[in-house]
Amino acid sequence: MTRAATIGLTLSALSVLTLLTASLATGPAAAQVGANMKHQLIFRVCRKAMAADFQKAGKSPPAGMVEDTCGCVVQEINRRASIQQAKATCQAKALKTYSLE
Repeated sequence: MTRAATIGLTLSALSVLTLLTASLATGPAAAQVGANMKHQLIFRVCRKAMAADFQKAGKSPPAGMVEDTCGCVVQEINRRASIQQAKATCQAKALKTYSLE
């Protein structure tokens, strides 16, 4: 499995977050706490999924790739991108940044 394919599989695991993001917070104070929890959850799920996919592929990600890619996903979702949009954007950035094309 190529690294590009691994990134694609990994980020598709983030689709489960679609249901979670809608139900985390209500009200101003809860919104901030909920947003932080949402960001941490997205990052954690992304990191675990990437680690599992790279392990399954028998490869190791380049240094910093997981953190950069998952951070990108969080940022894109904060910008109101869908999971699929965040996946596409962050996958393209990772491929370019880590010369995986």
